[in-house]
Amino acid sequence: MDNILQELKNKIGGAVKENVSLADHTWFKIGGPAKYFFIAKNNDDLVKALKAADELKIDHFILGGGSNILVSDNGYDGLVIKAENKDYKIEGTNVFAESGVLAVDLLEATLKAGLTGWSWAAGLPGTIGGAVRGNAGAYGKGIGDILVSAEVFADGKVKELSNKELKFSYRDSIVKQKGWIVISAKLKLEKGDLKKEQEQVKAYNDRRQQTQPLNYPNAGCVFKNIDLIETPINKEKVMKGLDISEEEFKEATKFNKLPVSYIIDRLDLKGKTIGGAQVSEKHGAFIVNVDHARAEHVIMLMSDIKMHVRNEIGIQLHEEVQLVGF
Repeated sequence: MDNILQELKNKIGGAVKENVSLADHTWFKIGGPAKYFFIAKNNDDLVKALKAADELKIDHFILGGGSNILVSDNGYDGLVIKAENKDYKIEGTNVFAESGVLAVDLLEATLKAGLTGWSWAAGLPGTIGGAVRGNAGAYGKGIGDILVSAEVFADGKVKELSNKELKFSYRDSIVKQKGWIVISAKLKLEKGDLKKEQEQVKAYNDRRQQTQPLNYPNAGCVFKNIDLIETPINKEKVMKGLDISEEEFKEATKFNKLPVSYIIDRLDLKGKTIGGAQVSEKHGAFIVNVDHARAEHVIMLMSDIKMHVRNEIGIQLHEEVQLVGF
């Protein structure tokens, strides 16, 4: 047993493992082994592991539900902490959730409690911690719209940050920018028209089934949509490159975003394949693992898409998927 492993076992318990395949813990089913691997069953476990990693100066990564990440074929040369802290509490319209709770499980629980306000989370992949970190959302809404505060591990200690202090923006937060870790979150929902909310959740789930390639391993949307409020574009170049009219441009950007799936569809990139990785023929914002893809195949395909988009319409795409171990 190496010294670091022994130190980790001493500090956080004997459940630390070596050389655990991360492909088995990710939606993409891609990636090499974690040098060290630990499952945090509660908040205390999570904080203890984070402090141990800091003290031992070991690179560490928090693994939630396994969506929205691509792990290197070489794996991760550090400590992977799998967040399985899944307690939650609902009191009136206030919801407390540990970071390892799956968003879809919490949505189901809040519906059973008669609460409304985040039907957009139907089918949302990943955990509450990941959702807060990346201000996850859909249909023009996001976790920042319902979050009161979050406990985060920052600079060696746990502190509570308000919604304002979290500095949410499109698929971003100060947590993501600083590399901090979400421990738990407090949400504020409402007592609304429950029947209508349940119908909306069903409609969103049905839409995901119909439009997303859920039959293949994937990480969710690979690139961020283009936020037209924050990103200047050459409208004429975009319209020419996508071969669309003024009216089509207005319709595509009606939510002040230019969807990556729309761009990829118009540039005829659906179905493009490198190795075992393919741009989904069903939804262009997804790359799917169709035949034992390696991480290098996905990276090459992402690079190819970015090059086409940059050359054709003058826009630089940015990853929504998190790259781990590269």
